[in-house]
Amino acid sequence: MKKVKRLWQRKNLLVVALVLSLFLLFFARKVYQYTAAPDKEKECNFIFPRAVDQTKPTNIVINAPENFLPWQQKGGVINDASCLNQTAVYGVVKVSSEDDVKNALQFARENKIKVTSAGQKHSMGGQSFTKDGLVLDMRGFNKMKVNKEEKILNVQTGARWLEVQEFLDKRGLSVKAMQSINIFTVGGTLSVNAHGIAHEPGQIAPTVRSFRIMLSNGEIKTASPIENPELFKSALGGYGLFGVILDVNLEVVDNEMYELKTEYMDYKDFAKYYLEKIDGNDEVGLFYARLSVAPGNGYLKEMAIHRYDKVNMEGKMEIPALEPSDQDWINRVVINFSKTGAVGRWTRWILEKHIEPKIHKCMSRNQAMSQKEVCLVFRNQEMYDSMGYLKNRLPDTDILQEYFVTGDKVSEFIDGLRRVVKEDGANLLNVTIRIVHDDKITALPYAKGDRFAFVLYFNQGFNERESEILRKTTVDLIDMAEAVGGTYYLPYQLFYSKEQLHKAYPEVDEFFDAKKKYDPDGLFSNKFYQKYGA
Repeated sequence: MKKVKRLWQRKNLLVVALVLSLFLLFFARKVYQYTAAPDKEKECNFIFPRAVDQTKPTNIVINAPENFLPWQQKGGVINDASCLNQTAVYGVVKVSSEDDVKNALQFARENKIKVTSAGQKHSMGGQSFTKDGLVLDMRGFNKMKVNKEEKILNVQTGARWLEVQEFLDKRGLSVKAMQSINIFTVGGTLSVNAHGIAHEPGQIAPTVRSFRIMLSNGEIKTASPIENPELFKSALGGYGLFGVILDVNLEVVDNEMYELKTEYMDYKDFAKYYLEKIDGNDEVGLFYARLSVAPGNGYLKEMAIHRYDKVNMEGKMEIPALEPSDQDWINRVVINFSKTGAVGRWTRWILEKHIEPKIHKCMSRNQAMSQKEVCLVFRNQEMYDSMGYLKNRLPDTDILQEYFVTGDKVSEFIDGLRRVVKEDGANLLNVTIRIVHDDKITALPYAKGDRFAFVLYFNQGFNERESEILRKTTVDLIDMAEAVGGTYYLPYQLFYSKEQLHKAYPEVDEFFDAKKKYDPDGLFSNKFYQKYGA
């Protein structure tokens, strides 16, 4: 009997050990998934919304010399940053010269194939490609030069902003306006009239002196506010529908030193704070805010204000060269954990509020200008974010949305945002607030007057349920933004209706008319144009 009992106890111990081992193995696997950078491109085979023929291989057959164009791929599929939009294309051309563009357009004209230009493909509604289309991968078209005296950068549109920043940094200069992430191409930024944490000037458009653009017939035109002004207005923020922008002359500024200051306040005090402390204050170099998504009383109420006050360091300290981030794995863990729910979001907010200031890369904390505790940073380093921490091994995708409202409607919009996200059940990970200004430059202005830009960052898995949640959330937020007189950003998923589009952008019909004027044969196209303009 004792022998049987010992065997039973030994069996129980083995079962417990096995269960514990499996748990530890599962935990270790999760930790690895949350911390390790990916070793390959994420598999993006899930499509939403579904389309019957979206991934069906092209049936276009063309007899042409194999080496006529520098093919990156013939046939196959392409996707954008949403990871939900896999689409079959005729092929992708790797552009490294103007002749590559000209030859590709000639090939497309002769064979009646639609053309799109693509950079990093972070517009999430198929703005960079179309079914059976010819895609021009512009990323090898990236030469640049600068007139340091006039502070004018000439850059080919396939250059990524991190390349621009590294080029300018060596010359003591800095980008005047760009997105808060530097992986995008210059051409992509121009095509969506993007904005970032530089509250002055806000959007990229005011920094553009001129650009050269190749039209569908192969003709190259220079466009500026004075020369070909209609083309300038239409192609800047024109989603690649007017031609291929070849290069651009951009205003740049000095690489400045700032003192980073972070304050916390209630969301109802934000608009007043901006008007009193930031607006018109030439001593503030950069500015943005973030709303807490941590659960509890502070959910979409508590706000972190990040302002960068200019510091005169002439003769006191040399600005160091740019350095890549050494904290990607830490940030990756924190962000991935925040995707799991309330505890993860609470943990992230607490870490960012209490720990991040202590490890932020500052030049000095206790000396420099005075004996008070300060964090000195410089413009290039603060705008140098390559988003490595957002790349992961998880079966999910991150979706951006943006909304623009006036200062007197900020609190009302945030209250509506809180209600919609809770009711629809969307997984909202981040809300950043930036500043954009009255846009009289582009044909499709999202800022009709000075506006606060709400940049929303959602997470979803590759499944129908979470995709449908985010689709409904998008439609509801657009309705809510329009109800308070706001607008929304067009370069994302195409969930908005034609009615919603015309309400927010009543100029859109004139925009499409201008597109037909400059591209009468409709050579340039994308999924946005096919849905709303064709």
